[in-house]
Amino acid sequence: MDTRTIAAYVVQVAVWGTTWAAIKIGVTDVPPWIFAFDRSVLVAASLAAVALIFRLRFPRDRRTFAAAALSGGINSGVSWAIIFWAEQIVPSGLVAVFGATGPIWTGLLAHFLVKGDRLSAAKIAALALGFGGIVVLVGASGEIAGPSALLATALLAIMPLGWAVAAVVMSRALTDVSPVPAIAIGSATGGIFLIPFALSELAEPARWTPEATLALLYLAWIGSGVGLVVNLWLYRRLRPTTIMLAQLLITVEAVLVGAIALHENVTGGMLIGAVLVLVAIALNARAAPPRVPPQPSLPEQAAATPAE
Repeated sequence: MDTRTIAAYVVQVAVWGTTWAAIKIGVTDVPPWIFAFDRSVLVAASLAAVALIFRLRFPRDRRTFAAAALSGGINSGVSWAIIFWAEQIVPSGLVAVFGATGPIWTGLLAHFLVKGDRLSAAKIAALALGFGGIVVLVGASGEIAGPSALLATALLAIMPLGWAVAAVVMSRALTDVSPVPAIAIGSATGGIFLIPFALSELAEPARWTPEATLALLYLAWIGSGVGLVVNLWLYRRLRPTTIMLAQLLITVEAVLVGAIALHENVTGGMLIGAVLVLVAIALNARAAPPRVPPQPSLPEQAAATPAE
């Protein structure tokens, strides 16, 4: 990886490792699906405004527009509906743990659907080691109990498969578009998906405390405005499996942030699992060749950087 790609990768991990705690803070005072819908609307409106101000080109052809809508509908619609609801029941760090299975699904799908992103022995070992670390983290938590938590666990376990589908779509169809308008389209699609869920909670009380408001702004402008844009930019530089493997490191950070900021439980087993995850990151980084970035075809695409 070159310096700029490494910096973007670090920014993505640093930002997304904190969003789980921010969601927990928000859904404490605001119904989860209303909170998720408000985030998607704020993200879509903010990024669309940025794209218009800086004259960034929105996707024009149907294939690219559909890819942006599909990946966004999964990442900002389906996933947020599950995560925001689950965080009412399950500790934020533990919710993030289930997201760490994303690299496994992505590795399997990319092997068949993404040219040049094949499962080598080293990458399989990295995925297995990372998954082992996640198993240790789950086993050490002792936090899941009750029927609602069981349903949340089942949904969270399935959710990363959707992330893998979105990763393959972005890798195949969105590597040569400006990230800002593409994420704006995806966030809007996610918001449309969330409408019926949010409507079902209109009768529930929503307390927009300063903490909930700050959490929403942080999630919209930093978690999505920076995190999602940088993530899409990385698909120009890296293979889907390498990008998705960051979720393992994000999980470790989320567990630590939950423990420090929200006083969620951390045990010695969690620390052992975190070490296994870090080793998996290093092993995959050595095994995965860098992606040759495509040549931008439009002036504004050439200007698309993490600073966007």
